[in-house]
Amino acid sequence: MRYLLIILLFISCGEQEKAAPVLNQDTETSFIPATSRMVLKGDAQQLSTNWDAYQKFITELENFDHSIAAAQRLATSIDDMTVSIPEEIASQPVISRLKVLETRIKSYHALLTHNAYSTKDQQKRFDQVIIALDEFKIQLMEVFAQQKSKQNLLKNLEQLELELEEKDSVNP
Repeated sequence: MRYLLIILLFISCGEQEKAAPVLNQDTETSFIPATSRMVLKGDAQQLSTNWDAYQKFITELENFDHSIAAAQRLATSIDDMTVSIPEEIASQPVISRLKVLETRIKSYHALLTHNAYSTKDQQKRFDQVIIALDEFKIQLMEVFAQQKSKQNLLKNLEQLELELEEKDSVNP
């Protein structure tokens, strides 16, 4: 009996197993997600309507539930956008803004795949996605504004040339 007590004493004094901490992840969003405040207008809106990859991306973003699967779908749709960018807007500034948006979406997706992250980090990264989207939209509209400005300039130059020709023909 004495030996049995000594054995129980050794067993009870040994290291106890520690349970691994369980991290509870909310499947619902516990922050207020930002929304895009930039609205495309004119030619930029027309282009976006005809750009299937962009429309798919916007639909994914509107239906985004902040899950890992939804973030993966969003990352896939941004990849489709980079591949299918229309030629009329495929300028370096637009491509750069699209790459920034892609990077921020993939960064958000990476955050969601971690076992632990704070709501503050999640809020910050998602806000960065929305800011990048707004900057991309601004760049799209700027491309069309520059095109319109060039067209107006050419039109004014042609009109000026006609006026000068008329003056030269009147005053020989």
